[in-house]
Amino acid sequence: MWWSALGAMLIATSGQAVHAEPGRADFTYLSDLAAEGFEPFAASAAGNASFGMKRDAEMYLCFIADDPAVSAERQAILVEEVTGKNPDREVSNIPVVCVATQ
Repeated sequence: MWWSALGAMLIATSGQAVHAEPGRADFTYLSDLAAEGFEPFAASAAGNASFGMKRDAEMYLCFIADDPAVSAERQAILVEEVTGKNPDREVSNIPVVCVATQ
């Protein structure tokens, strides 16, 4: 008899989503994840993520964390290149940070 009560409870709760409070973790740089063997995967634009990185069941969403002034400087150098002005080709890297998913 208790089996039928247990079954009824499981059926009643199976359609309800379990919501847990999101945890907290330090962000990490893309280069660190790549060095640890994480592989990229495509992500939708939801949440403004550029792409994701995963290894087994661990997943991170990755975001460009660029400074607008540095981005403008990089763009100016690239425009000079395509217009034939032959600028110094050194530009700053684009920082990408990744946040653990849960």
